[in-house]
Amino acid sequence: MTQGQLTRRGPAWRWNYSLIWALQFVLVAACVFESEAADQQKSVLDNIKERGILRAGIRTDNPPHGFITPEGNWVGFDVDIAEALAKELGVKLEKVKVDELTRISYLQTGQIDIAVASMSHTRKRDEQIDFSQTYFWSKQTFVVKKGKIHRLSDLVGKRVGMSRGSHAIGNWRDWLTHNGYSFDSSVVVEFGNKRAGVEAVHQGAIAGYAEDYEILSSLAKSDPLLAILDEAIGMKQDGIGVRENDSKIRDAVNFALQNIARSGQYAKIYERWFGPKSDTPVPPAGEIEIWPNG
Repeated sequence: MTQGQLTRRGPAWRWNYSLIWALQFVLVAACVFESEAADQQKSVLDNIKERGILRAGIRTDNPPHGFITPEGNWVGFDVDIAEALAKELGVKLEKVKVDELTRISYLQTGQIDIAVASMSHTRKRDEQIDFSQTYFWSKQTFVVKKGKIHRLSDLVGKRVGMSRGSHAIGNWRDWLTHNGYSFDSSVVVEFGNKRAGVEAVHQGAIAGYAEDYEILSSLAKSDPLLAILDEAIGMKQDGIGVRENDSKIRDAVNFALQNIARSGQYAKIYERWFGPKSDTPVPPAGEIEIWPNG
């Protein structure tokens, strides 16, 4: 082959070389895409088993469900439930601090595997994540100044408070409209701290603060000037949050809850935090459904 022939064929060889690189790039990109797609299809349960650790999002500002003692220990009903779930799954528990907003966003971004965070199962939240079966039942109502407010109707038109991100806001709106009153969002104050909400009632800044009954009982028990109304603005049905459209982890959590209930461990945990001798007695309003084998 002459030098002239080599020169004439040079551009073709360079073009073929570029084509090879382009094809290699496409193949690598396809492999990466396929790997990412596989990860998306992988269940959270598989990651838990491989890791040997269950990362549970738990609130630390929500006694008696979850809080930290002066000694720095995580305690509460949800803490005990999370510990029992990890044991049922045969893994260790890693507790991750969440609040009323991050308990959902952390699930969506994969920072936690499950949310055991006193989270009521609502239709709005179900659009973002999935839930286990209900594992705790209660009601929502108001804490008020003793002798000032006697019934829910006494709060109509008055300045009231709710927790930021709480479905108590929707429950109060629904109670008002159901009973023929209008809902005025301008008189609703949202608090990022539950103790601050109760203190606002004590100081007279708001007429009432709506929250879960057991939370109000825990926060207001030592204040003789406060009272909790018997009437409910809505029910509270807590579920454990899991990633959307991941039936494998949802089933595993449901089966673990049922095993805990069947063994009697759930009853012991409930008695510890909500029994008659506890600081916040809450009579059981439901029970974990146990499905038959077969």
